[in-house]
Amino acid sequence: MLLNGIQRPARARSAHDLVAHGIGQNIMQGRFPIGSTLPGDAELMELYGVSRTALREALKTLAAKGLIESKTKVGTKVLDRNNWNMFDADILGWHLEMGVDARFLGWLFEIRQMLEPLACATAALRRTPEQLAVMSRALQAMYQCESSRQGFTKADLAFHQAILEASANPFLQSIGSVIGAALATSFTISSPVSSDDRFREVMRQHQAVFDAIEQRSPAAASEAMSGLILQAAERVRIKHAESALATVQIHAFSEVE
Repeated sequence: MLLNGIQRPARARSAHDLVAHGIGQNIMQGRFPIGSTLPGDAELMELYGVSRTALREALKTLAAKGLIESKTKVGTKVLDRNNWNMFDADILGWHLEMGVDARFLGWLFEIRQMLEPLACATAALRRTPEQLAVMSRALQAMYQCESSRQGFTKADLAFHQAILEASANPFLQSIGSVIGAALATSFTISSPVSSDDRFREVMRQHQAVFDAIEQRSPAAASEAMSGLILQAAERVRIKHAESALATVQIHAFSEVE
């Protein structure tokens, strides 16, 4: 529903979440433009039908995500995009809800290409037998979802998240929401289960990633993941130049001598 051009989301959440979601989406869609000052508390309370307490909590949440900044006697300003926490699951979700363009999807693939091959290489060094078993179960679930787009997406995400977990690096583990957003969006454009040939090729690439991690081969794991991501980008027709990734020696820096 729109009220004076501002989108009011349906009441399917708590009051606090309702306001955060509504303001967040309106910022993404430019109804609250970057650099502008949000309406005052009284107007926002009326717009979303919530208490001052719920509004304040929502504004604190949005400020923590880097979307807004409140200053006494100045008001609440919408910050530039470079302040937004693009790894935040809500921010990614709001982008997906309003539809992403090729540029945004390209950014998702770019950050995957920067970080996931490294995560694979690190996982090849640090993975435990238990973590490898989790990857194997996710991989087998993918093999069993040849005709189920939803099932394949769920299993594929579990596979990638298991790799991030096996990296044992909390910074790499935190990019799970980015990978999930990229997978979910790309699969709506072109699913790996849309043809037998495509499914076999996608599974061959995932198997190569798993085999390299199982064999504790960082270079092979990194190369396999890089190829998988590039192939996925081509499948959804995202153009890419030559990869900026270089061959990097992976070291474990967590040990103190």
